[in-house]
Order: sequence, then structure tokens, then C-alpha cells
Amino acid sequence: MIKQVQNTIPTAEECLGAREPAASPGNCSRNCRDPLALFLERESSLKVWALNMKVSCLTLVARRVSLPRVLMNRRDVLSFLPLAGNSAIALLAELTKFQERAAPPDSGSQTSSAEQSTFDFWTQNIRNPDFAASGSRSLGNAPRASFVYYDELKGFVAGSDIGDDRLPDAGDLNILINVDHVRPSLADQQRFVNLEGGSLRIDVQQATPMRTLGERLAWTAIAGFLPENKKLPPLKEMTFNPGATWGKLESVPLPNGSGHLTWNFFLQHRKSAWIRIFDVLRRARGLLVPIFGLGLPAIAITALTTVDSLVATLTKDERTEWLFQSPDVYFYATKRARDAFEGSKLRLKKGMYVIMPSDKLSEFAREQSKLTIKDGLIVPKGTSGLEAESAAKDVIKNITYLTVGVTATIRPPSR
Repeated sequence: MIKQVQNTIPTAEECLGAREPAASPGNCSRNCRDPLALFLERESSLKVWALNMKVSCLTLVARRVSLPRVLMNRRDVLSFLPLAGNSAIALLAELTKFQERAAPPDSGSQTSSAEQSTFDFWTQNIRNPDFAASGSRSLGNAPRASFVYYDELKGFVAGSDIGDDRLPDAGDLNILINVDHVRPSLADQQRFVNLEGGSLRIDVQQATPMRTLGERLAWTAIAGFLPENKKLPPLKEMTFNPGATWGKLESVPLPNGSGHLTWNFFLQHRKSAWIRIFDVLRRARGLLVPIFGLGLPAIAITALTTVDSLVATLTKDERTEWLFQSPDVYFYATKRARDAFEGSKLRLKKGMYVIMPSDKLSEFAREQSKLTIKDGLIVPKGTSGLEAESAAKDVIKNITYLTVGVTATIRPPSR
């Protein structure tokens, strides 16, 4: 629980057990009846979860947060997501609607073109193949995510140049993805420090449903980056494992050897609703790490669009500064999957990928012949493992990149 407000905020047991409503949403006492408590009480299937997880009352007396700016509802529901799946998504959607109805009539009336572009991206364009093919930058001037594969023999290879050598004819695919390192550029390091909050969202979708299901599934992982004391952690700590947010899942199953990926990396100010959710969640769980994740494993594609809308709503109160943006990218691991899709596509195979902003590719191309990957970091050739972390700080300083390890296993097609 949050220690600094523990003595003034009633727990879920107290909120749900109260008999009399509070006089007003802004005055929370031991008989508080906040919106989340009332909603959970109506949703009997979730009441036990709320009690077990000791959900705090929505209204933060110590912080004097008014109802339209309350964040604790989303905070606590988000903590249900890895457990509750689609039911929790539906609950979060209802709470988002509740908060929008509670907001003053003029709230959100002033929307900049950049904010509107971000909102449109999450609600319309992230799943739009035409938007993905429209250029290297979005309408909001956000650089696109570009993929580079690291070949042990050939070095760095653009995603479109990977080739189909030894590509299996057919089969189903199981993949594991791990963000080995996040290395911000010098400029983006300063942006991190100034804004004090960032987020990386990764989506993996099936292109074909499993035979036993009528709808495709998706796996979503969201990392929150929260620099402490305006200082980023050492590079060795700038990692994120999406699989860890998906519970005990060993790998993501992709029938017919294909799927869709999205990688979206953005910054917002620490005071924004989106970043404050991660901050409160981290503190509520007693975590000290500057990076931690939330996962939604095996949700239906229809639920994924709900998640898109929720992210749009939760991020719209503050300007989003994009490090890179990624609509759906189709990937394949077999010839059959390659031939089944017309348009831009990426071959996915075992190894290390580098994801960077599209407008930095030409700069990277000029340097890449002198570079290699050591311990998940891009360093000069010949760098020893003992020097990798320090050496990584001094190369391609103007480029923010992720190194992503992929384990891809082809298995016989399901019958």
C-alpha cells in the first residue's frame, strides 16, 4: 500500500463495508463511498478480488485530487488485468466512461493538433495497414519504428533485406520476445529527465486464429519508465521482458507462422494521468525498480481495440512526445505465411533485432560497418564484455534504440 497516505485513505474493505455515502466526492472519510467501491460492489464477481488486493479509496485526501482527475480507479483496475483478462478490460472501460461523464463540460475542449493526432493514432491508425505504409513519419510528426536484424556473419541488415534463406515451407510458430536493452540518445535522455516518465507498449497478434477458437488472440505488454531524482538507471537496468508480464506463458503461439507486431515508445510528463498510474502502481506494490511492466496475455482482438481506446483516453490529458511510433507490422516465419500477405512485411527469425526511429536509419547506416552487438548493446567491433556498457554510451549517441532478442520455433502445422 502507499505508506504516505495509508492513515487517511480507507481500504477497499472499509469502503465497500460502509453504510453511508460521503457528503461529497472531495471529502473522504471513514464512511467513504467512492466510485470504484460502488462499482465493484455492483460487480460481485470482482468484489472478492478488490477485497483481497486491498484496493485503496479513490479520493486522495492528502493530495486533494478532485473527482474528474481521480486516478486511483484506473490504478487498481489495471492491477487486475494480468489476472482478470477481458473482464478487467471491460471494467476499466466502464470506469473510464464514468470518469468522462464526471468531468466538467468544458474539459478537453482545447486540443492541439499534436494531441489530436496521438489520439487518432491510438483509436484509428494503429491497426490501419494503409497508415503503416503512408511514410516514414505520421501526421503528428512522430518517427516510425524501423527494424534492423543483426546477422552474425553479415552484420546489421535492414528488415526489408533479411531475405528468405532457409525459410521453412509451412508450420506454426512459437515466439519469445525480450527487450534486452533500451539505449536512449543523448537528446532523449534529457527528454526523459525533463518529463520524468516514459512508456513502451508492445503488441503481438495472431494473424490466424487457433483452430479451437473463433477469434484471433493478442498479447500486450506495457512498460513504465520512471526515472528517480531526474536520473535514468544504468544501461544494465534498462531492460524489459514482456513474457514476464504474461504470467507463466512459455511462448506466444502463432498459427500458420505469422502475426502482427507493434512497438510504440513515448514520453509524457510525470503529472500526466498515464504516467501517474504507473507511479502509483509501482509504489502500491512496493517496487523500487525504475522500469516495470503490465501484461495482458491472450486477449481477443476485439478486446485489443478496447485497450487502444483506453490508452488514447488515458494519455490525452498531456502532450505525448514520441520516440517512435508503430502501426501493425506483418511478420512471417514460413513461405506459406509470406505468400499469404500482400504488402510490407518483416521476416521474423531467431536472433537479435534492433528497433530505432526511421529517421535515424541513414545515420546508422554510415556507422554500422564499424559496430557489433555485445551483451545486447551496440558497441565498436573488438569491444570486450567488460567494456560493453561504457562503450555503448559513446557510439551512435544521436540514436535511441532497443535491442530485442527473439526466440522463434517452427512446429508442424496444427491439424
